[in-house]
Amino acid sequence: MRLAALTLSFGLLAQSALADVDRLIDAMGVPQLIEAFVAEGRDAGASIDEAFLNGQGGAVWAETVSRLYDPQRMETELRFVMAEELDPAVAEQALLFFDSALGERIITLEVEARRAFMDDSVEEAAKSAQSASGDAVTDYLLTRNLIERNTDVAVAAQAAFLDGMADVSGVQGSAPDLERLRARVLIDTESWLRGYNALVQSALSEDDIAVYTAFWETEVGAKVDDALFLAFGQSYTTLSYALGQAAGRLLPQNEL
Repeated sequence: MRLAALTLSFGLLAQSALADVDRLIDAMGVPQLIEAFVAEGRDAGASIDEAFLNGQGGAVWAETVSRLYDPQRMETELRFVMAEELDPAVAEQALLFFDSALGERIITLEVEARRAFMDDSVEEAAKSAQSASGDAVTDYLLTRNLIERNTDVAVAAQAAFLDGMADVSGVQGSAPDLERLRARVLIDTESWLRGYNALVQSALSEDDIAVYTAFWETEVGAKVDDALFLAFGQSYTTLSYALGQAAGRLLPQNEL
């Protein structure tokens, strides 16, 4: 009986620890950010149709894109990797910030800005704002190494898409110049991140921005970032490969 009680106790502790990782994911607004990413991804399906399928993907392609950009699947994958990679004790410490009044306010602003950026006019206005090139935005981006990390994820995803398409279709195009691709993606990524974070910071005081930036400089912040980028990177790359496979299956029908 004592052994059974001890086993049950350890089981409850493990569940409680994993619950902290789940709570952190929710507190950081990840599910809402995934929803915005999915909406943009589904819209981008039309561009892929034009670029690779001569605009002839039709309902089959549209349904495939919608199915692959499944927010529930992406969220489940991300939660699994985060639970594997992030020490629950770290998640518990990170929650001290994200459950605070300032933490909650910042996440609300980030989610609102992410949704607002789905409007091209808002995105362009934010990118051109003077604050987009300001020191506060620059310090924040450098602290988290966001430009390089997001660029790496985007390039890996594009390469995975081309690999998936080639693996299924058997059509081997010329290998992309990854160095040139990365340089182009880097410019677009930096512009987007500067505009987005300028919009977020426009509603914060200098002290608020300093506190938030300082959080990511801590060991806890760095570990959360590492786990988050790994989880998102894996999910996005897997999705992109599957998208490439789906496009590859339609290539012969479009005389490519």
